[in-house]
This record gives sequence, C-alpha cells and structure tokens, in this order.
Amino acid sequence: DASHMLLAAPLVKLSRGLPVWSNLITPLTNGDTPHVDAERATPALAALLDHLDAPVLLRGIPLQGTFWPALTATGARLKVLRRWQRASLQISGSYDQWLSANVDNKRRKEYRRLRVRLAEQGDLRSEVLGPGAPVGPWVDDFLQLEAAGWKGGRGTALNQQPGFAQALHKIAEAMHARGALRFWRIRLNDKTLGTLFAIVEVGQAWLGKIAYDEAFARFSPGVMVIFDATESLFAEPGLKLADSCAIPDHPMINNIWRDRLEMADVLVAGPSVSSLRFNATAAAENLRHKLRSTARDALMRLKGRK
Repeated sequence: DASHMLLAAPLVKLSRGLPVWSNLITPLTNGDTPHVDAERATPALAALLDHLDAPVLLRGIPLQGTFWPALTATGARLKVLRRWQRASLQISGSYDQWLSANVDNKRRKEYRRLRVRLAEQGDLRSEVLGPGAPVGPWVDDFLQLEAAGWKGGRGTALNQQPGFAQALHKIAEAMHARGALRFWRIRLNDKTLGTLFAIVEVGQAWLGKIAYDEAFARFSPGVMVIFDATESLFAEPGLKLADSCAIPDHPMINNIWRDRLEMADVLVAGPSVSSLRFNATAAAENLRHKLRSTARDALMRLKGRK
C-alpha cells in the first residue's frame, strides 16, 4: 500500500558484489538520497539495514538537511569514504540581484552577445513547459539531443540503454501530472539547441540531465538554458534551494552557481554485518576508487587534458 510506504530506495548490486543506491535519471556518479517518510525516517532506515546482510554504499549523500541526522540516529555502522562539494543555488532576493552578484559584467556581456549572434540565424526562442501541456515531445527532444552528442558516441545516452527512454517518459508524465516537473529549452527555427529538466518539491529543486546540440557549441546553448532555468527558479514562490546534482568540480555549472552543498560517499551496515567484513569492504572500496582515479588521470594525460 503506497499510502503506508516509509522508504523507497532502489538497490543495484555491482559486479564486485557491493549494493549501491542509485538513480538512473540523474548521473549515476551522483547517487540519490532514498525517499524516506519525513516523520519516521530513522526507524524506516533501521528496518532496511536490519534486513540487509551486506554493507551498502550510499553515493552522493547530502550532509545537510534531514537525511543525514536520520541515518546517524539509526546507530548503524557508518564510514565516510569521500567528501566533496557540488554546485547549488540558494534562492534569495531577485534573479537580477543574483546575476549581478555572481556573474561579472564581462561574462554577462559575452552571454548577451552570444544570444544576439545566435538570434541572427533565425527565430530564437526560450520555452518553458507549461501546466497541462504534453510532456512527451519535450522528453523526445531531450533523448534525441543527448543521443546525437558525445554520450551517444560513447554509448551512454539514455536512448541506448534498454528501457531507460521508456522509464524517463513514464517518470516525466507522472511528475508533470503532479506539478513537480520543470522543463526548459532553447529553440532556433523549431530546432532544439539545448534542454534541461528538473524536479521541484517541498521548496527545493533538483536538476536532471542537460543536453545541447554540439554543432552550436560555440554559442553555449547549455549555458543559455541554465540561465533561463535559473531565472525561472527565482520566479517560483517558495523555492529556497536548487541542487545541481552535478559531478564534483563540474566545469560549467560551478562557474554559474556559486553556492555549494557538502556531499559524501558513505558506507553503512546493519547489525548483521561483522566489523571485519565492514572494514574490509571499506578498504576495498577506497582502493577501487584510488585505482580508478589513477587510471582516469593517466587517460586524461594521454589525451592532453587536465
């Protein structure tokens, strides 16, 4: 009975055997805080951990807010493996005030120039998904644009994962029906150049994925749609915070949204997991992360990238 559900947390068991909470709509590396009943979060989490016979890795858990205190109150064995910050937007005052305080005059002029230059090529429009409007075409736009870019070339676009496109359509329809979905796009002559969606609930917004037409990269359509979304978020009554859900040190959003959320990867285990197994799992996960980072850095050096 969904009306009595206390917790929803999708678990994915990786090849190395470590269960991981994950969300397939935002990037997997960001993780996702499980959905927990606000009034009974601690007993719900404790019940889940009592049921599991293995440590669980929680990726990208915010160290602010209500979830972290509820988790620590379970008395479960916890170990913070990694900490970092990710870009966020504290919504206070007006959009114009925020823009003046966070984007210097030179950059503001450059973004205006790019928009003017792009508009010289045809009918340029910024669009927002309206209440009651069909959401399917917006999702299709996003999926096609993402698959046409570097993610499609790498084989990681949602369209290329079995069932993911259909899942996104269903989620978007459900969230739009309850008024929790936001969608923005930049269009030139009825061609979408950049699009972004977000979920908005209980005074907070979470950005989903962004896609842009790489043939127009010199005009920064992804940046344009971020600014459009930011202006819309400032106009929403009751919104206090927007979480970028971005990877650490994201080169684009970090330079636009200057606020930060403290995040962590946390290993957690219930009473049935021995200390020996918990500590061995933590050591193995730290080693795996170190080896992966070393390999990634070597690959970047080979490609001549930082």
